Amino acid sequence: MQLKALEHISNVDPDLPVPTVLLSKSGLSIEKIEDEDGRKHSVRVVTYLPGVFPKNEYISDDLYRQMGIYLARITLDLRGFFHPVANYELLWDLKHTSKLRDYLSYINDPDHREQASYFLNRFDKNVLPLIPKFRAQIVHNDLVPDNILVAKDAPNKIVGILDFGDLTHTLLVIDLATSIAGTLRETDDPVAIAAQIVSGYNEGIPLEEVELRSLFDLVGARLTMLNMIASWRVTIHPDNHDYIMGGVDSTWRILKMWREQDPAEVTKKFFRACGLWEQQDEGTVSNETLDSLLLRRERLLGPFAYLFYKRPLHIVRGEGVWLFDEEDNRYLDVYNNVPQVGHCHPHVVNKIAEQARLLNTSTRYLHEHILALAERITKRLPEQLSVCTFVCTGSEANELAWRLAQLVSGNTGALITNYSYHGSTGATAQFSTESIPKGKLPPHVRKFDAPTSDTTWRKPDSGIRDAIMALDEGGHQPAMLILDTSFVSDGIYTPPEGYLKTVFAATRAAGGLCVADEVQGGFGRFGTHFWGFEFDDVIPDIVTMGKPMGNGHPIAAVVTRPEIAEALANETGYFNTFGGNPVSCAAGLAVLDVIEKEGLQQNANEVGQYLKKGIGELQKSYPLLGQVHGSGLLLGIDINTAEGKPDPDMADHIMNHMRQNGVLVGTTGHKSQVLKIRPPLVFEQEHADILLAALKKALEETRSSVK
Repeated sequence: MQLKALEHISNVDPDLPVPTVLLSKSGLSIEKIEDEDGRKHSVRVVTYLPGVFPKNEYISDDLYRQMGIYLARITLDLRGFFHPVANYELLWDLKHTSKLRDYLSYINDPDHREQASYFLNRFDKNVLPLIPKFRAQIVHNDLVPDNILVAKDAPNKIVGILDFGDLTHTLLVIDLATSIAGTLRETDDPVAIAAQIVSGYNEGIPLEEVELRSLFDLVGARLTMLNMIASWRVTIHPDNHDYIMGGVDSTWRILKMWREQDPAEVTKKFFRACGLWEQQDEGTVSNETLDSLLLRRERLLGPFAYLFYKRPLHIVRGEGVWLFDEEDNRYLDVYNNVPQVGHCHPHVVNKIAEQARLLNTSTRYLHEHILALAERITKRLPEQLSVCTFVCTGSEANELAWRLAQLVSGNTGALITNYSYHGSTGATAQFSTESIPKGKLPPHVRKFDAPTSDTTWRKPDSGIRDAIMALDEGGHQPAMLILDTSFVSDGIYTPPEGYLKTVFAATRAAGGLCVADEVQGGFGRFGTHFWGFEFDDVIPDIVTMGKPMGNGHPIAAVVTRPEIAEALANETGYFNTFGGNPVSCAAGLAVLDVIEKEGLQQNANEVGQYLKKGIGELQKSYPLLGQVHGSGLLLGIDINTAEGKPDPDMADHIMNHMRQNGVLVGTTGHKSQVLKIRPPLVFEQEHADILLAALKKALEETRSSVK
């Protein structure tokens, strides 16, 4: 089993400094040899590892933390390893601690015997009932200072890991407790050493609460085990007394110090070493009513923080395409495009947590993540768009695009579609006509028609030349055309062939830059295209992106040509404290991983087509369902009166009815008359069927009430 484990580790983690198994000339890892007396012996050969054993005077907190890191690394390497003899009964396995009572009589000193009994009793009471709850696998089970090597010239750098002779299938937390106990030698602060090992281990394998709460007793049990087994073995091998009993006195001393600790305080330090607070009331639900929450929200957040639905939702967790309220009712999320790859996708969560445990700082320092993310994003864009600047939100991205456009063009005007939304900053709010009262449009901003069903290119140029002329009449020339390429606030549309080419050409002829706002539709949501501007044969001057980039973690970006970025660098430069930090970039990289590995763009295309077909079937029976527009998993459904006019009241009614039946959709469009279908990209056909059934139920209820 040892040899197979070493072979496995060499395959999955060849850089881990463990011995390498050497095969014989006949290709075997174990050979038989015969001695002079004719007896046969099994022989194995492994490589020599250079290094020295750590010396007490050189051991530091960093080495203890490294031990935790390496222990977790070995455990992760062994996660996929299995061997049929791994579950053999090993007395050194802490899960058998209760059996040590048979050896109490070998301890002669009554104080020591009482001390041992104390920790055996704590194990039986606090740990034994929980064993079925713990994670388990094959583990090293003896990573202690005597089994590690450090560099001669760097006494705190681990360069070798030895002795796989205690390999067994047991609890992960037992493996950790074994390492901690075996490291508490001549010390006056065993808890501090233990916390360092816990911290390092937690970086690789985040510890669960039940594991952290049992750790004090498991370390005590291991220290007890060391001396009880030694006291028994020395009676069997009295000729080896000095070796067997060499560390017994110091272990009794450490065990006494461990007993003097307050278990609750030690556990609290373990939690803090993992960056956690103890969760005394985990699993309890707030007794606060919905009404009291609403009152607190109004008082603390003011009138700006509006809520969805007539009966607001109190959401406490999410998973994939599902949201759960405080009573654990489940809702199918067909609205949120922020969790692009699904709520709390484990790969994204793990990458965020992994980087947050290591480092989070600004881009004033070198870091690989920001470069890797910039490379992966720009590879998905036209070659000219090669410079990436990271910010935190789509609003910030569009604000920066506006600054770039003004600087490069020398102009001061902006061109937008009729009911657009581009952000909430001072500048971008002026480009967000969905929330600007009629007649309040600033003089430097002019609008034109989006390619909607009722205005689809009524004019040859969609009115953009009229908008440019109107800017000129107010003393402005266009610095920027900015388009949400999914036209979500206009009602959700995809650009028809030639639309983008026409408006881009008109803008550039007037001296402006063209900005593709991909904040809502980008990253594969369209299904057929990764970006919305790809619906036409155009290359924007600037592309902005946000919302789905971090799956809920705030990260956004502006991508442009080098000469445009250079203009801002020469003028004022740009810095964003949190933009492009390592944790945000880890989230961004993880999102791209999931989109690519799980084929989510293709899924969006296939499920989107399936949805359109299903809605088409409903249209045959329910005339109030109007045109379906959009692409992939970004669809709009017009809700009309019997006369074919927009019916925002009915759209609102359907939305709230579906919410009551566990399906969350939204509304959009210039009168909020369009049902907004915008689920996470892990939305599948089975979820589409649930959506269609809820929509049909809402329509049927509406028909009955009208009758």
